[in-house]
Amino acid sequence: MKIRKLGVDFHGVISKNPSLFKEIISEAFLRKIEVHIISGGPRKYIERYLSEHHILYHKLWCIIDEPEINEKTSFFADGSFKVDDVLWDSAKAKYCANHNIDIHIDDSKIYGSYFTTSYCQYVDDLHVFTCGNNTISTNHSVAQIFTFLEQCATTKICS
Repeated sequence: MKIRKLGVDFHGVISKNPSLFKEIISEAFLRKIEVHIISGGPRKYIERYLSEHHILYHKLWCIIDEPEINEKTSFFADGSFKVDDVLWDSAKAKYCANHNIDIHIDDSKIYGSYFTTSYCQYVDDLHVFTCGNNTISTNHSVAQIFTFLEQCATTKICS
């Protein structure tokens, strides 16, 4: 399956390996794939980081910016906040389904259980991408990683 829309998490994915994801996202742009950076937030920090690292994207979506979630969030004086776990854990899956994301890359195993679209887990400590029982090392070429992601998207594998 040709990927038309790619979702990529920021915290734990792009932030852990910006050079790798800059390459992957640049390749996505060359392939005319729409790239969505999908994260918890905060938006201003993520925008600045992406700009400083010259990482391209079409859309940036932050969970905390969603009115439905923001209204149910407890904010604290130290800048931290608390959101219901299920509401938070399922938000990216809902976004991906609503925006026809073909495959989303995230570091959280928990989030994968909420996805109906394909989900690929990035495991930075092991330097691998995992979709279901299939794994590819980050040492492979970006072209090989894309072939892997396309296979995952075709089979609608969700972790």
